Amino acid sequence: MRLTIRREFTADPLLAASATMTEDQRDHPVVQLIRRRRDEGSRPGARRDDRRVALVIEGGGMRGVVSAGMTAAIEQLGLRDAFDEVHGASAGAFNGAFLLAGQAAYLTALYPYGFGNPEFVSLRQLLRGRPLFDLDYVIGEVWRRQRPLRIERILASGIDLHCTATDVDTAQIVDLADLADGEQIRCAMRASGRLPWLAGPPVPFRGRRFLDATLAEAIPIHVAERSATDILVLQTRPHGVAHTPLSSVVARLTDAYLAKINPRLVELRLARSERYDELSARLAAQATDPAATPAVCVVRPPSDALMISQTEYRMNALAIAGSHGLRAAWMALEGEDPELLATPRAYPRARPATTPAPDHDAGVTADQRTPSNL
Repeated sequence: MRLTIRREFTADPLLAASATMTEDQRDHPVVQLIRRRRDEGSRPGARRDDRRVALVIEGGGMRGVVSAGMTAAIEQLGLRDAFDEVHGASAGAFNGAFLLAGQAAYLTALYPYGFGNPEFVSLRQLLRGRPLFDLDYVIGEVWRRQRPLRIERILASGIDLHCTATDVDTAQIVDLADLADGEQIRCAMRASGRLPWLAGPPVPFRGRRFLDATLAEAIPIHVAERSATDILVLQTRPHGVAHTPLSSVVARLTDAYLAKINPRLVELRLARSERYDELSARLAAQATDPAATPAVCVVRPPSDALMISQTEYRMNALAIAGSHGLRAAWMALEGEDPELLATPRAYPRARPATTPAPDHDAGVTADQRTPSNL
């Protein structure tokens, strides 16, 4: 008699696609500073030192799950309040906002599910002349009601949020800061992540029109270099991986779209890979220079980490890439490669009645408030 045993379980994808985390950066001056601030209980606006620390977050469409995982490590290690300002480009702006809201792990878990709703991306929409990636729906509906971003926590954090975007008329990077309410924060995120033609037309904000930040600057460093004494940079491409140009088909469609708006945007896109690699090399050199001003520390996944594209949609690939980002940052900041477990985690929808707070979210009146808004 032959006994047949069916296999009922699948392998844990976070273990099946392991990468080696070895980059312990606890001796780096920037990491020492943010760890010291954490240990001393330092808070934004009440520092005991004369330093100003910036967090700079690269995005890159769905590859932003890597830097989202890194912000989840920062959140779980209790390091968020060590920063004075947060700069994000494209999906990096989303990650920065959710970090300031105390929801970095929350957003990391949402990436494999279309930022919380599968209607975010649909080929049917593209065939109907609508954007392939519907960020307006995600930011305006999903993150307001279904999977709410806690705007009031961002505003109460005391940490300045900067979202970068590309001005379509000047073809230059612009820093969107001094964001005073929920509507401004949401609009800045839309502008920062508006992929040309794939995600819709330019976003109007403060009398200007904007497209995705990565057209001009994928790593939003330019403002932080002027305002901060110390910078922690989160990059999404593994060590040794250069910037990859768009495929020929997507490049032609993108350039045709940009040329109608401003021909200089085409020139900007064509030089994007070269600019990115030059900036990445400069930051790497600056990170090893003890005399560099400002001081810079760069966190990147290891060379054997999973590399995904900005249009990745496979759930397992996104989950693995996010886990590699979390582990890389944890190793860099804590000197340990942590074990990861996928467990349900509750996020209360309503604020406890004993701790009322004003609603800072523009466009939501007292009569419109529901548990999912608060």
